[in-house]
Amino acid sequence: MPSITGYEGRTVIGQSGRKLGRVSAVLFHPSEPRAVGVQIDKGAVLGVIDQRPRYAGLSRLQSSVDETLVIDADVLPKDADGERALGYRWDDTVVWHGMPVVSPTTEPVGIVHDVEFDATTGEVTGLRVSTGAVGDLAVGRLDVSRDLVRGFIGEAVVVESGYGELAASGGAAKAAASGVTALKERSGQVADGVLQVGVAAAGALGRSLKSGAGRKALDKMKSLMDDDE
Repeated sequence: MPSITGYEGRTVIGQSGRKLGRVSAVLFHPSEPRAVGVQIDKGAVLGVIDQRPRYAGLSRLQSSVDETLVIDADVLPKDADGERALGYRWDDTVVWHGMPVVSPTTEPVGIVHDVEFDATTGEVTGLRVSTGAVGDLAVGRLDVSRDLVRGFIGEAVVVESGYGELAASGGAAKAAASGVTALKERSGQVADGVLQVGVAAAGALGRSLKSGAGRKALDKMKSLMDDDE
C-alpha cells in the first residue's frame, strides 16, 4: 500500500526514462482524507540555484519495479493543468506529514508520522500518529483506521474520539492507549508538556506549509520525527 514515507524521496521519471525530479511531499485534499498529488523538486541548476518545485496529480503517476515513479508524459505538467483537474490551487493542498493530530474537541493526540492511501483514489486507508520521542518509547506510535480519520480541519488532522481505544504499534504498551493519557500515566506531566509543545510547533509549521511558502521547513520536522525510528 502506498504511503507518505514510501513516496517521499522517490525519483520521478518521464515516459522516455528521463529523470524529472524527486518527490519531496505528498499533498492532500484541503479538507477530505484523500491524497491528491505530490510535490516534485527538480534540483538546483548547476548545483547552486534552486528551481521552483512542480506538482503532479496522483492519477498521473505509476510505480515501477525499480521503485521510481513514472509520470504519463516526458515533462512535468504545468501547475495550471493540475489545478484545473483538481478544481483548486496547489497552495490549498495540505502536507499531512508532521501536521498535528487532534480529537474533535481539539485535544492533542500527536503528530502525523505516516499515512497509507489508495494508489488509484488517494483515499486514506490508515494513519500512524507519533506522540513524540517520549511517547513513542513509552507506548509506541498509534495506528488509526480509516473510519476514525475525519480529514484536515482548521489547522490539524482530526480523528474521531475512538482513537483512545487504539493499540499502540510498539514500545512498552501493547494495550489500548491514547497519546495524551498514556503519556501522563507512564511518563508524567513533563512528557505531556513535550507533546503539547510538539503539537504547537507542528501547527505553526502547518500554517506555513498550507500557505505554500514554507514547505522547505518540512525536512527539519521530518528529521526530528524520524530520529527515534
